Parts: sequence; C-alpha cells; structure tokens
Amino acid sequence: MKNLFVITGANGAGKSTLSHYLLPTQWKSLSVFDGDKFFVEALKNIFPSQIKSPKYAREEAFKRTITEFESLVSEAIHKHKDFAYEGHFSSDVPWDTIKKFKNEGYRVTMFFLMVENLSLSQKRVVERVKTGGHYVTPQEVEKNFIGNLIFLNQYHYLLDELIVADNSYINQPSLLLHHSDKEILYIASQRPQWFEVYLPNLL
Repeated sequence: MKNLFVITGANGAGKSTLSHYLLPTQWKSLSVFDGDKFFVEALKNIFPSQIKSPKYAREEAFKRTITEFESLVSEAIHKHKDFAYEGHFSSDVPWDTIKKFKNEGYRVTMFFLMVENLSLSQKRVVERVKTGGHYVTPQEVEKNFIGNLIFLNQYHYLLDELIVADNSYINQPSLLLHHSDKEILYIASQRPQWFEVYLPNLL
C-alpha cells in the first residue's frame, strides 16, 4: 500500500528536527518536504536581488512554495510513490491534501508534535530566530497551536494512524497517544491540558 506521512503540530515543537527520526525504518530515506524551509530559501533567492519590496518578495516566495508543493503531490500520486511532508493543519484547507491522498488509496500516518503550552511554543520560536531560524509572528504561533488541535479533533477520522507526542523537553518526545486503524494502542495516563480541552474526540 502507498503511504503518506504527515508531520505537524505546534511551532517550536521540533517537527523539522525530528522528521526523519519519526519515519518508520523502511522509509528513513524518504525526502520530507518542509514548506517553511522552501519558503525561506525562495525568499533568499528573490529578495532583494530580484524583488526589492519585502512584501512582494514574500508573496512571490509563498507562490513558489505552493507551486512546488502541489507539483510534488501530483507527481507522487501520478507515480504511486510514498510521500512525506511537514506543515500546519490549522484550517480546513490543508486537510484537502490528505483527502486527495486518501481518495487515491494511500494509508495516511500523522505525527503530531506539541509542547506543554502556547507560551513555550512562542518562546521556542524566539530562541530559534536568535540562532538564524525563521520568524513566525506571535499571532501565527497562536493560530497554529490552537488551530492544529481544533482541526485534528475534527478530521482525525481521515487518518489511518496517529501518533501524538509532547516534545516540551527538546528532542525527548513523550508519547501521549498512538491510534491505529480505529483502535487506541496507547494513551498516556497523564496528559497536558490542551489534550483534554481540544482533543475529546480522540478519547
């Protein structure tokens, strides 16, 4: 069966760092598309050498990122290839991609990484910027933190396998939930407040 692996969760939860660690052994060599990294590189290439305006440069970089992602998705489906990507699912729209893969017979596995609370997510982003990482506004961090949870609670039925982990301690993810083929294989006895508040449908 063809496989789709999706890595999502809060900003600063270690998605990019842990992406290949999370993939099952036989898929370790699979390339994981990271839209944030692609966007940053695209922006570097066009600003200010090609486009002088920061606003228009960001808009163009965003367009290029979407075009690249859609091209890779189409290629994977057309060639019946396994695919993996990282992103946020804080609205209805990103889930359309998962639906597209599901309709093509893919098995969908989601790795959902979080941290203890919104404050820690925002702090991680600030620390990342200090070391040259990409910036995300506090408003966007909050939208992603809460939105990812809300829409996971709504669309979890689309997933064949779901792994939810807390990475509050850097690179030491603690498993909270492992759900596979409509069966709960593991659930932690002690769970963060956001789990209880935003993910009731997973219990």
